[in-house]
Amino acid sequence: MNNITRYTRLQQKLHWAVVALVALQYLLQRPVKSAMSHEHDGLDLGAIEFLVITIHTWGGAAVGAIMVYRLYLRVKRPVPVGAGTLRGAWQRLAQGVHWSFYALLLFMPITGMLHYYVGLHSVAHWHEWGEWLLLALILLHVVAALAHHVYKKDATLRQMWGSRPPH
Repeated sequence: MNNITRYTRLQQKLHWAVVALVALQYLLQRPVKSAMSHEHDGLDLGAIEFLVITIHTWGGAAVGAIMVYRLYLRVKRPVPVGAGTLRGAWQRLAQGVHWSFYALLLFMPITGMLHYYVGLHSVAHWHEWGEWLLLALILLHVVAALAHHVYKKDATLRQMWGSRPPH
């Protein structure tokens, strides 16, 4: 039986690094689409447009690399969702959301790279579709974490926030 109910400091830091990188990806979404449109039309990119595309592509690659490592850590040292407080259908739902994050946060960099670097433009709509699915998962994740903290008053949010467990 696994008695581990908290993520390691490294897992916490990697989680928040992905949060910051994904937030940056969403902030750059409109400028990236504009720059990609210019590039697609054969126009020369300005320095800012080039920088925006570079930050977006490298940020996506960083998310993908971090998620591969997080997946390895997750398999190596499993931590139950909901700090081990969930049972039955709620536990399965939470596990499904977590594994959906892993899948989607690997799917997004892969489709982005296939589109931008390989020139496989047919995957662009999958990448854009993934943006909306990821946003829905993020909102669900945030609402669930806050519900655990405010209503259940359990350690779910604290296990990733980095605070010490209650004694």
